[in-house]
Amino acid sequence: MHIKNRLNKIRSSGLNLLLILFPMCVFGQHYPHDVPEHDFIDYDYNFIEFFDDSSNFQLFYSKLDTLLFEGRNKLNIVHIGGSHIQADMWSDRVRQRLYNFIPNNNGGRGLLFPFRLAKTNNPYYYKVEYTGEWKGFRNSVLKHRSEFGVTGITAKTTDSLSGLKISFRGDNYPDYDFNTIKILHNQKNESYCIELISDTNALRITNDSIGYTEFRLSSYQKTFEIAITKIDSIEKEFALYGVTLENQDPGICYHSIGVNGASVPSYLRCELFTRHLELIKPDLVIFSVGINDAYDSQFTASNYEKNYDTLIQYFQTVSPNTALLFTTNNDSYFKRKYPNKKAEEVRAVMKNLAAKYGGGVWDMYGLMGGLGSVRTWEKAGLAKKDKIHFTKAGYETVGDLLFEAIIKSYNEFLDNNR
Repeated sequence: MHIKNRLNKIRSSGLNLLLILFPMCVFGQHYPHDVPEHDFIDYDYNFIEFFDDSSNFQLFYSKLDTLLFEGRNKLNIVHIGGSHIQADMWSDRVRQRLYNFIPNNNGGRGLLFPFRLAKTNNPYYYKVEYTGEWKGFRNSVLKHRSEFGVTGITAKTTDSLSGLKISFRGDNYPDYDFNTIKILHNQKNESYCIELISDTNALRITNDSIGYTEFRLSSYQKTFEIAITKIDSIEKEFALYGVTLENQDPGICYHSIGVNGASVPSYLRCELFTRHLELIKPDLVIFSVGINDAYDSQFTASNYEKNYDTLIQYFQTVSPNTALLFTTNNDSYFKRKYPNKKAEEVRAVMKNLAAKYGGGVWDMYGLMGGLGSVRTWEKAGLAKKDKIHFTKAGYETVGDLLFEAIIKSYNEFLDNNR
């Protein structure tokens, strides 16, 4: 059996370990990664703002403390948004920084979707191959009529035989190996048989109440391949809602949920959301949903906040003590010409929500420089010409800054609890 040398080597080292390894993190301006300096970024905004109650964050940091200094705990983080998150450059940058915060802090890749199966853009670092004819549905497209789960995207096939293979690329990415796979699919699926052909010795378990097939592997792997065979005609189609890739090591598992064009109401269409979320039970949720809401001509702050209230309840139903972090919208333009002033209304709502639910706010809008600042980011090669999305370098910069803000906040927790 493969036994990994993870965080259990880091035992009861106390605060001195963090101070020795990362003195700049505590006493300097930046965490010691190569983060480019730009005079147009307002670094004074790079912190997490709290209001009256931050007890759930204190609980999260206490769990993080146990993980880092005692090598115990598995922490689940969910980052949810639209196209910023589907591309998984911003979220994966934070994931990599957290996984490398202290060596062997990798608790698994977690929830993902094989987007190529649904004919939409896939993150670069994992490769998706498939056989059979598949049709994709997104929660952000109103004419797409389908059940949606926690990922907000569904792929369906009616073929008698189809297959899916996912493999992680090498490059400079963390080692996202796993020994447990859960395939989320339509419940009580009696018409299709899922076989793991990449490990014929794996233990197969089905769960009809939530709707998934689990494979417990005989060793840690970086690739898996399944075959999906139609065995009768009770159900007409096989529906795939997502995949979780897990390990049993202590560490952080950073799950990303993102769909191009998704707004808060898009996720309220996901009737299986909370059922699937039971598999994750997040300790921290990072909300980055808002950029598409602010582009809606019918946008009002009151409706936006009301919808967010419902989405937050989805998470609190499953994990009542989860910490909530709201990231404000980036500065953006309508039709590349007109600054979107609704970003300021989104920011105000997120502060209201943070105060209401004991959450925190990371003000990306203020950090960028406020209204019209995306043009400067574009000139610097950090934002795309559409003045909505970032370039790869831009997403990496945003990811580094968010990671730095989280670590600053964690350091304050350490200072207050030494």
